[in-house]
Amino acid sequence: MSDSKVLMRFTGVGGQGVLLAGEIFAAAKIKTGGQGLKTATYTSQVRGGPTVVDIQLDDKEIYYPYAIDGEINFMLSVAQMSYVLFKDGVKEGGTIVVDPNLVHPTDEDRKKWNIYEIPIITIAKEEVGNVITQSVVALAIANTMMNAIDKQALIDTMLSKVPAKVHEVNKVAYELGEKYALEAMAAKK
Repeated sequence: MSDSKVLMRFTGVGGQGVLLAGEIFAAAKIKTGGQGLKTATYTSQVRGGPTVVDIQLDDKEIYYPYAIDGEINFMLSVAQMSYVLFKDGVKEGGTIVVDPNLVHPTDEDRKKWNIYEIPIITIAKEEVGNVITQSVVALAIANTMMNAIDKQALIDTMLSKVPAKVHEVNKVAYELGEKYALEAMAAKK
């Protein structure tokens, strides 16, 4: 794996917006002159089935479309069943962010990975005031922790993919996601 390569995984259930977050990351990396790829896997259920999106970002060409289990640097999960199904793809010592209201890592998981608990859905619902912004909260958390893409490029790409009427609320969601990520990282130091 090259030094410039970042492998991320977002997991949830159908309808939670993990696909959009992956699409935004890949598009932003391409816009900034790199390579970005999102590969989604989801069950036949539209809403409620396990969903996973693997995101590859690199300055060099990406030759294989799927992330290789055991090489993923970062995972964010907002559903217990998806967390259990897909956590083993994260390399030992990698970072996992979970919504503690929905995902409950074991003590063994806490020994194997750097686990952060951030109430993503609650932030979107109660602080932003729009639960649909949870994918943008997650996007900000992932980018802040991984330092994957220039923040403004990511925000600009995100705004290009959502309706104009929700631009302001999504900017708020991004800032809150970033704030919570920074606080979580500072608390672990």
